[in-house]
Order: sequence, then structure tokens, then C-alpha cells
Amino acid sequence: MNAKQRETYWLKVERLRREIEAKYFNKLKDSIYKQFVKFSGDVSRYGVSGARSRLGLDVWDKEITRLFEQMYKETVVTFGNATYRVLKIEANRKADTFGFNKEWTTAVIEFLFQQGFVLVADITSTTKKKMNDIVTKGINEGLSIEEIVRLLKSDEQLNYSAFRARRIARTEVMRASNIGAMKGAEAHDFEVNKQWISARDSRTRRIPEDTFDHVALDGVIVGYDEPFTSVGKEGQQVSAMQPGDITAPAGFTINCRCAIGFIPKRDKNGRLILKPRLNAAIIE
Repeated sequence: MNAKQRETYWLKVERLRREIEAKYFNKLKDSIYKQFVKFSGDVSRYGVSGARSRLGLDVWDKEITRLFEQMYKETVVTFGNATYRVLKIEANRKADTFGFNKEWTTAVIEFLFQQGFVLVADITSTTKKKMNDIVTKGINEGLSIEEIVRLLKSDEQLNYSAFRARRIARTEVMRASNIGAMKGAEAHDFEVNKQWISARDSRTRRIPEDTFDHVALDGVIVGYDEPFTSVGKEGQQVSAMQPGDITAPAGFTINCRCAIGFIPKRDKNGRLILKPRLNAAIIE
């Protein structure tokens, strides 16, 4: 894709992402804020020490885990099917839908267990640290239990919950949308290259303003099974199979808005190149 095509493609991806983000933002915000409200109730009921002891019982918040599962599944399926249809059209084949079958279900659950739950645990631990810091500050300032409870349920914590929810929805929908796109491309019987597509505005990561650079990655094409590579401001090497790759540094992925596109590979006669396993089957 040329620059104009990438811009058009990214805008379509971004509109679809925003729809999903909007659907889950309030649910995530409310779920995070509920943790503050619950903890404040425990502080009232059991005192600071008792509340802190109960705080360590859960590794991750069950409600956020459920929301992540719903958000990941919806995003992966939406973008997987969209990518599958687009590639079918580009290959001049019937534009049907791949669908949410057993293979897709397995892929999504595998992602959730290996990566998504780790992220939920991190979100939960971050919220716990925030609540503990509020209590510690209150104690150091000589506040009463009632005053600490009011702090835990204040508008400041509601705003914090909204900030966290917005960042989570933005990052995780981006992450899942690109995983879905990868799955949609993988489902085809012909080979594709993949192309990094960055948001083309002043907010896009770039050096020296930022630690990592996504402006330089825009338009880069690699094979489907090859990683995109980048060098950070401090000379650190980064590899990512797609935007939002969980193995990349947090500073490379958080609040990222990049997308992934695909280009069908063709031989010198302009024919689609079948994947090796299909070529072998034809020869046999």
C-alpha cells in the first residue's frame, strides 16, 4: 500500500476500534472504581490492617477478567473476519466470512491464558498499589478511618479509574485487533506479506521526543512470519510480530494506534503463491 492507501486503511481500522473501545470503556471504568469502593468498605468494616490482608486474596479481578475475555473475543473476531474478507477481495476470490469456529475460539482462549490474564493481574496489582498508597498517605497525615474512606471513594479515584480504563481499552483493543488481523490472514491458503501502518499525525511515537519510533516503521513490509524491527532512542533493539506484540516493551505498545495490513504474494506471472503445504498436496 502507498501512503494514501495506508492512511485510508488506518482510518477505517481506527473507526472500528473506537466503536469497540466505546462499548467497553464505561464497563472497565466502573469495574476499576468498584475495587476502590469495595476496599473502602473493608477499611470501614475491618480497619486498615484487616482490609490490607483481604486485599491480597485475589491475584486478578474476576469482573475485569470477564470483560477482557469479552473484549478480546469481539475484537479478534471482528478484525479477523474483516481482514479475511479484504484479502479474499484482493485475491479476486469470493468474499465470504471465515467465522468464529473452534479454531478461532482456541486461539483466543490461548491468548487469554498466556497473555491476557497476565495483563489483568498487572492491572489488579497496579490498582492495589494505588489503594495502599492512599491509605498510607492518610495514616501519615493522621486522617481518621472515615476520612480515608472518603478519599478512597472520591472523584479523584473515579477520574483515575477513567484514565486507566481509557488507556486499557485503547491498548488492548489495538493489541487484539492486530492479533485478529494476523489470524484472518493466516486462515488463507495463499502467502502474504505484512505491512506496518502507523497513525499519520503529531501524536505518533518518534525519536527524539519518544523512546521508540513508529513513524519510521510506517510502510515497512516484511514476510508474514518475520518480525518488524526497530531501534529505540537508547539503542535498544525491539522486535514485534505486529503492533501491540505483548513481547515488546510497554513503552512500545501502550496507547499505540498502529495497524497491520497484508499484501498477497504473487509469482512473476501474477498468480497467487500457495502456502507450502498446499503446494505439496497439489504435487502429490
